[in-house]
Amino acid sequence: MAQNNIIFTAISLLLFSTLSHCQALTSSEPLCDSTPHPSVCKSVLPIGSPNSVSGFASIVILKSLEASKELLSSFDQHHPTSGPLEDCQLLAGLTVDQLTRVNAIKENVLGKSEVMDLLTLLSAALTNYETCLDSVHEVPGESSENNVNGHKDILTCVSDGIKLISVALALSKEAWPITSPTKPPPRILTEGGKSLPDVSYVKMTERERMIYERALVVGRKLLQSSPGGNGGMKVAKTVVVNPNSVNGDAFKTINDAVAAAPTKAESSDGYFVIYAEAGVYEEYVTVPSNKPNVMIIGDGIDKTIITGNRNVVDGSTTFASATLAVIGKGFMAANITVRNTAGPSKHQAVAVRNSADMSAFYKCSFEAYQDTLYVHSLRQFYRECDIYGTVDFIFGNAATVIQNCNIIPRLPLQGQFNAITAQGRSDPNQNTGISIQNCRVIPSAELVSSNFSVKTYLGRPWKEYSRTVYLQNFMDGFIDAKGWNEWMGDFALKTLYYAEFKNTGPGSETVNRVNWPGYHVINENEALWFTVSNFIAGDSWLPNMGVPYAGGLV
Repeated sequence: MAQNNIIFTAISLLLFSTLSHCQALTSSEPLCDSTPHPSVCKSVLPIGSPNSVSGFASIVILKSLEASKELLSSFDQHHPTSGPLEDCQLLAGLTVDQLTRVNAIKENVLGKSEVMDLLTLLSAALTNYETCLDSVHEVPGESSENNVNGHKDILTCVSDGIKLISVALALSKEAWPITSPTKPPPRILTEGGKSLPDVSYVKMTERERMIYERALVVGRKLLQSSPGGNGGMKVAKTVVVNPNSVNGDAFKTINDAVAAAPTKAESSDGYFVIYAEAGVYEEYVTVPSNKPNVMIIGDGIDKTIITGNRNVVDGSTTFASATLAVIGKGFMAANITVRNTAGPSKHQAVAVRNSADMSAFYKCSFEAYQDTLYVHSLRQFYRECDIYGTVDFIFGNAATVIQNCNIIPRLPLQGQFNAITAQGRSDPNQNTGISIQNCRVIPSAELVSSNFSVKTYLGRPWKEYSRTVYLQNFMDGFIDAKGWNEWMGDFALKTLYYAEFKNTGPGSETVNRVNWPGYHVINENEALWFTVSNFIAGDSWLPNMGVPYAGGLV
């Protein structure tokens, strides 16, 4: 522990020097005063030029990248061995990658798509460091005092990084504003009555093509069409996973198949499709950041099952407890079940952690109790999935749309209540939140058999600027009349954004909902902000993944 103190004291000094080597900028005071951390803003901006908000934003973005590189370098040199610090090392690496992309984006002319990319990446970088702090604070087996003292230096170091990225995000949002949502047509792309379109096979052998088409025939008919009716999903290679294979023509584990996927440097223009045949896969699957465009296709819910039982009680962090963790951009999964079987007594135990930009899950099932689905960061879409859990079972700080899914609260431990969502937006400028649209919110069989002995709420505020909306859903009568619950006292009740729009069913009545300043019953114009086309820019990437979706309101 003393060695860790020395290491992270050095990190803190490096970051402090980066934050404070410039004198305060007198002429930028009004601009800096509009950010969440004015003193940090003034400490890094030079006096005088560039005399534009975008120029100042570019400077702070570069400073954020430099500080994150120094932090990551210190981690890499000293190889942390504790769970929380391993989380932080991984998250620091993701932050460097994301800020590097931001720094490249800002050098070009920015249209709406590029601005959304930039704000999404900055929001994710901020979330990474918040997650690092969360992991450090929840170290099991240590007293609160020892926990804080043991990691005091990294807490300071990462907290300073959060402030710097927060300033970069605030200035970027000011420099490149998105003023109004688009209004896409209220259409739904579905499979009904349509034949499967052409698929472009980039480098597939005849056998690989046969395997892929077999996968389609047995139930994974993904629609490949763009809004204009053209386009198509490109498949570069298909592999099979079958743990019972005896002739060597299939991988034994899903992780082995993922390892065979090309890295960014090797990747071709197409999906690496992993067809996991029916079976129970007892493994912790990770799709790392250097493996883009990986697609896992199973034989169906409750047929292809990935299962694990990591949890915080037995020594994991929440972040590291996931049975399936995905980071590689463009990840896609269809027709699989992912479980964390730790049970309610083990508290936080994640089934899926998703940190993959432009990722989608279609016709999947996520099964756990507390913290089932960790929508960690970036842009995500879920369609026709079943999501089971108890406490905070859809949580995180991605920009997430969950559409046409079944959301199924279960029976928690005695004395607990169900909170469907615990959204983790920590900064007012992050473009993140959870949007639940056209879903069915229904009780599980065990919750029904308990005669609804516990209360179920739509959500509660995990972080100060928590943001969750329910659009056009069916809510069964077991939802508590107040709708939402507090996290602790009046924390975040003025700064959160919770909203409902045209929900139906006996649990959707808003007359007795909470009267918090941050709660709203919204109109169509406000609801449009949280649709697929606007909130996650889905029209630019979902058609190429073959996932049906509604771009606007339904």
